[in-house]
Amino acid sequence: MKEITQEPPDCPGLAQSRGIYREQASSGALAGDVKCFWTHHLPEPARVAVVPDGCVDIIWISGGLAVVGPDKVAAFPQLVAGETVVGARFRVGSAASWLNTPLDGITGKTVPLDAFWGRAARTLETQMAEATHAAARIAILRTTLQSRLPAVKPPSAEIAACVSLLQSHRLSSVEPIHALVQETGTSERTLRRRCREHFGYGAKTLDRILRLQRFLVACRASPQSTLATLALDAGYADQAHLSREARQLTSLTPRDIQKQLAYVMQDFRKSRQPIYQER
Repeated sequence: MKEITQEPPDCPGLAQSRGIYREQASSGALAGDVKCFWTHHLPEPARVAVVPDGCVDIIWISGGLAVVGPDKVAAFPQLVAGETVVGARFRVGSAASWLNTPLDGITGKTVPLDAFWGRAARTLETQMAEATHAAARIAILRTTLQSRLPAVKPPSAEIAACVSLLQSHRLSSVEPIHALVQETGTSERTLRRRCREHFGYGAKTLDRILRLQRFLVACRASPQSTLATLALDAGYADQAHLSREARQLTSLTPRDIQKQLAYVMQDFRKSRQPIYQER
């Protein structure tokens, strides 16, 4: 897939519209906690917009391993030309158990992996450095995660229920936490604490982020639809609601997002290469 450069240089591009992104779905025992393994190569320097998705990633970049915590708003890293980033992406609600830490302590932060795994992270980092290509690094990362899986405790039933309800778009409450309390039977205080621990923020913030992700999916699935239609499909009250949320969460307008994703789809149809799938 060729690099897409139709946007002005001062306009940050959605990460999936810059460079070459490849994603491999997780499988087997890891599939319940790890959504995918991925690589992102940038032939040219680029300022990209990494929009929030509720996930946490372990990444290899510039010779080191780090954890990218959950974001409330888009991050805008300036990536070096020729860099190939390798990563493993945890499913929403799963990462806290793997890192043995509450996620609200790393929200919006990138932290060295050895802060969580100590010597094991440094050993993994050495193995990754000795690998000669991205596919080998993904294989090493996958094997390491598989070896650690038996010691990982699954999220609580309440968190699993929250994720399921929020992702299924079955909550209509303006304040999702109230509906979740009723659905899970957990006290509001306890549920708020567990959401911060496992999501990095509250249920309302996660609900906004997942709604934005539904808009991105709708843009790719129906690129010719009007923004008003896409807004309703994603669960927004109207197009104005979509516009406010997109600006606050990404700094981009819905039209910017729709245009950039349209370029991605055009390039996919020309190349017939595997395309980026949203986190």
